Formats: sequence, C-alpha cells, structure tokens
Amino acid sequence: MPPILFAFIVGLGQGLLHAVGPDHCAAMATLGTLEGGRRRAAVMTAVRFACGHAAMLGGVAAVCLLAGVGLSEAFERWAEVFGGVVLVALAVTALLFPNSLNHGHPHLPSHTHEPHVHIHRHMSTAAGALMAVSGVRSLLLALPPLLMGGSMSLAAWTYLPGFALGILLGMGAVGLLFAEGISRLGARLVAGLQRAVAVGSGALGLFWITSRL
Repeated sequence: MPPILFAFIVGLGQGLLHAVGPDHCAAMATLGTLEGGRRRAAVMTAVRFACGHAAMLGGVAAVCLLAGVGLSEAFERWAEVFGGVVLVALAVTALLFPNSLNHGHPHLPSHTHEPHVHIHRHMSTAAGALMAVSGVRSLLLALPPLLMGGSMSLAAWTYLPGFALGILLGMGAVGLLFAEGISRLGARLVAGLQRAVAVGSGALGLFWITSRL
C-alpha cells in the first residue's frame, strides 16, 4: 500500500475513534437534543461541531509540527480541565437558557428565525473548536510523521486530512443517531430527555475536571 494512502487510512480510523469519545458525544447530545428531532438540523449541528473541532486540532498540530514545538503533559492536563469546563458550560446553558442554544433567545411573532439560527451555528462551531484544545497533544503524539521520514514528509501530512474526515464522519453519524432516536419520542419525552442529557453532560464535565486536578 502506498505510504500516502496508508497514512490517510490510519488518520481516518483514528479520527473516527476520536469522534466518538464520551466528552464529544455528550457535547453533541446536549446541542443535538435541542433540535427536537429534526434530522437535518441535528446532523448539521454535529457537522459544524466537527468542523470547528477538526480545524482547531489540525491547525494547532500543523503549526506545532512546522515550528518544532512540543506540548507538555501539564498543558494536556489543564487543556482537559478546560474541556470539562466547556462541557459544564454547555450543560448549564442548555438547562437554564435552552432557547439561547436553540433559537438564540425568545422572539416576538414578527421576528424571523434566521438571526437565531446563525447564533446556534456559531455556538456549535465554537464549542467544537474549544473542546479540541484538550486533544491537541494526543494528536501530536499520534501523528506518524516522525515514523515516515520526518515532519515534512508528504505521506505523513496526508494523515491530517484523513483524521479530519474521520471526525466529520463519526460526529455526523452520532448526530444522526441522536436525531433518529429523538424523532420517535413525543414532545413531553423530548423535553425530559433534553434535561436528562444536559444533566448527564454536566456531570461528565465535572468528573472530567476533578479527575484531572
């Protein structure tokens, strides 16, 4: 198998595994359940989250490789604490101000939904980017360039687009799965599920924080 294709496939597989991490699933569930079972909206939320996540991971990793900069274990630990804080913030917002994640804020009948949709789009992308900070060091350690002829090897660099595609596919699939499940529930059950998911996400975020301190 050509080294370029091998690196791409390895990146794709690791991106898929990265996408289904518990913290990522919790964040996407918190955002996705607020779509009320609308499949396209939930999938697009997951895709926007994935785009922000992949862009942050790939961008920071590429800069570190080109600059020859490494990241310490202390950086990774505090970055994971930060990821837990982001998860808790999403959960609290979903519990106390669900409209700020769904439509931006309560609106008058004469208002259109378009401005609120933009807010939700930015929220999903920003959440994905912020939660990516905790995974940068792991990505740098997993990257195969040093095993494939150095950081400037063309074959090694194909790992990054493969990893990004894996994240997109994995998170998109998770978003679709949540949307399919929610679409089969009644409105009352959906509201209860939204609160349960937010509480669970917040609990996971707190565990993430305390276990890293």
